[in-house]
Amino acid sequence: MNSPRTFFRMLTVLGVAGAFAAQAPAQTITVDTSSLVTDFTGARTVADLPGPDGKVSLLEAGIASDNTPGVQTIAFDVPQAEWEFQWLYPGRLVLHPTVFRVFEPVILDGTTQTASTGDTNPDGCEVVIWASMYVLGDGSTVTGFDSVPLNVTGSNCLIENITGLSSISLFGGSGSLVRNNNIASTIKIDRSNDNVVVGNTCQRVRVLGFISEFGTGPITNTRIGGPTLEERNYITGYGTWDGEGFPSGTTVQLFDTQGTIVENNWIGVTPDGLAQGNLASTVGVGFEHENHDVVIRDNLIAGILGHGTGPHAAGLLFGWGVLVSGAGTNIDIVGNTIGLDANGDPLLGSVYGVDVGTPVTNPSSVVGVTIGGQLPGEGNTIAGHLFNGVTVGDDALPVRISGNAIHDNNGIGIDLVPSSFGFGVSPNDAFDADTGGNGVQNFPDLESATLNGALLNVIGTLHSSSLDDFTLEFFASPACDDSGFGQGQVYLGTADVTTDSQGDASFDVNIPAVVAEGWVITATATLEPTGETSEFSFCAAMTLGESGKSADLNGDGIVDTADLGMMVGMFGTAEPIADLNSDGVVDTADLGALLAAFGTAG
Repeated sequence: MNSPRTFFRMLTVLGVAGAFAAQAPAQTITVDTSSLVTDFTGARTVADLPGPDGKVSLLEAGIASDNTPGVQTIAFDVPQAEWEFQWLYPGRLVLHPTVFRVFEPVILDGTTQTASTGDTNPDGCEVVIWASMYVLGDGSTVTGFDSVPLNVTGSNCLIENITGLSSISLFGGSGSLVRNNNIASTIKIDRSNDNVVVGNTCQRVRVLGFISEFGTGPITNTRIGGPTLEERNYITGYGTWDGEGFPSGTTVQLFDTQGTIVENNWIGVTPDGLAQGNLASTVGVGFEHENHDVVIRDNLIAGILGHGTGPHAAGLLFGWGVLVSGAGTNIDIVGNTIGLDANGDPLLGSVYGVDVGTPVTNPSSVVGVTIGGQLPGEGNTIAGHLFNGVTVGDDALPVRISGNAIHDNNGIGIDLVPSSFGFGVSPNDAFDADTGGNGVQNFPDLESATLNGALLNVIGTLHSSSLDDFTLEFFASPACDDSGFGQGQVYLGTADVTTDSQGDASFDVNIPAVVAEGWVITATATLEPTGETSEFSFCAAMTLGESGKSADLNGDGIVDTADLGMMVGMFGTAEPIADLNSDGVVDTADLGALLAAFGTAG
């Protein structure tokens, strides 16, 4: 019969000893001194603690955890009488090694100090590691620390409840979750795949792949935020001033990424969504170098307006809500509000709303940029900017711009920059032969817009390239721009046309729509199937047809619930055109909006 020792040797030869070690029971190591002495000896495992001083230091806890099989928990119970550096970090235990590393899987739990001594730091957690902290083990957990530079290189780690002047960096590895941290610095994902960043408050998020520098390929499948309120990140804005006083800083930076989703975050504003978060931030969401298959969806992006200072930039303003530059494919910007505060008011705009490749130093060769969409919820609201709503640089092609609400911008709603450069309305040309952003696609010419009950009849022409298919989109706005051309505050619907051999197409379309009397109608044209969208057309004043007042859908001389019933029948209960108060349903509350707009007599 084999002895136990002989049996264990057999398992070692078979490679099974590691499995036994992994199943060793986990233990808790409690740090009970602010001293950084390492005086324990032997194998320096948990069993060898404490050393001659009778205490367990942070460094001893890290060494013992690495040397002991299983996943250890490092807890904290340091008497307040030993707390140092209270002049710098009042109410917190401060441990100040030169550097702190743990190489094996570990649970670092700073909340245990709070359980021991109470909530001595109401603004955050009670344990500060005042040195760079490196967590290398796969499956590690780090929670309950304040003002720590945290670097995680393991895979499948959990980082949560980090507060204060902390920074969080994932480098290498994959599959980690960064959740519910409240830090006044940066969350950085650096050459690390399949990570999720949700429920945090921070200044900025960086996703960095460094394809050309290190040949590692893009970062894949990063998710920043999610569809639920609990998953929303509040990314308040990042920026600094140089010695000349020029501001610069990108709040969400995407550099060499693939499959990134940025969803339902508040970007550039204070956590209440009502004020600018950082006066030096110049880019809300910035695409750099090369990005593929990225979705920017359902975010509030606002407050991105860098204020110049002395000596040479005082009074100057800089800012892009979304700036697309570099190379790549398939970038979808859908369902966002860009320039609106949390109340929906266009008070926190940038200089530019969405810009695809206009800055000389940031051109774009991305193929397949989509801004908005025709399905419910896909359109962006782009409003309140000091210059254009959407700008397409002279080399950018194609950029599909569809179904958005673009209004209250001081420049024009959509500006296609020609190859000769220059901003402003680009006139139509014969056979659309000019070049520049989106090929400087010609816009439709509207001859009339007549509202008959709940049908808007629009007549006009499109002159463009010959024998091509186009999608026309129609919009309503309270008034034209000073140029006479429109923006498009309310998206109404579409029509399809095909040009003849002379590049001409006529249209006479009826669009289900409820439009306020006195509003104007504009349109865009998009070349199919590639997606180059034009600027907004010249405005057409809407007139009322034989059916009388626009809100009196059944023509009985009054606006009442019968008209609301017709609206529901035409548009459906989830249709945003009929949902006048934007609560997600069409109901009697929308009748009040009808009455307010048109009066009880229509």
